Amino acid sequence: MFDDLFAPPAAPDGPPLVTFVCTGNICRSPLAEKVFRARIDSLPNEGIIASSAGLQAVVGARMDTLPEAIAVRYGADPSHEAVQISEQLLRSSTLVITMTREQRAEVAREYPFAMKRTFTLSEFVRILDELASEVPRPSVSSRRTLFQTMLDASRFRGMIALSDEDDIEDPFRRSAETHERVGSRIGELVDRLAWQVSGIEARTNRHGA
Repeated sequence: MFDDLFAPPAAPDGPPLVTFVCTGNICRSPLAEKVFRARIDSLPNEGIIASSAGLQAVVGARMDTLPEAIAVRYGADPSHEAVQISEQLLRSSTLVITMTREQRAEVAREYPFAMKRTFTLSEFVRILDELASEVPRPSVSSRRTLFQTMLDASRFRGMIALSDEDDIEDPFRRSAETHERVGSRIGELVDRLAWQVSGIEARTNRHGA
């Protein structure tokens, strides 16, 4: 797998796939996936699709009831069966989004080939917002792809300083208030992400970045 680190970068076959990753794949990552799907499907895009997985997945489980309810409020389809992360899924993914820096590090340790394409949710959104000159967004008009944007984001990620505040806490078995706080943060970041990667020109992005 380490040979992949030095091989010429090549986009995975098929449509661009964004894969969201957390621990059990029953709270944070499926909520992010479902909200992202709802948002990206409402925007012009180059056939972007989404999936999610867990580093220690509760395989086959539905989404936890609290994030499931939050997904519904965001207009997303909450149907879900948790899956374990795998090499095949990661090799098919154009972009891998984790909830925390430790999850990102674990993906890189277990699957070194995926290191360049793996970011935390806050990290990738911040890179595209704060490093617009270095990391142009995908563009339908110029035919710039999500894969090209991901590669540039990987090159310049060191320019973004991350802290504990960039991690999205695990709400599993915690209060409804915690789930609401986490759900609101995921929803806001995923909404920004969908606009960033959709291919819509930056001037039409409602966030103005």
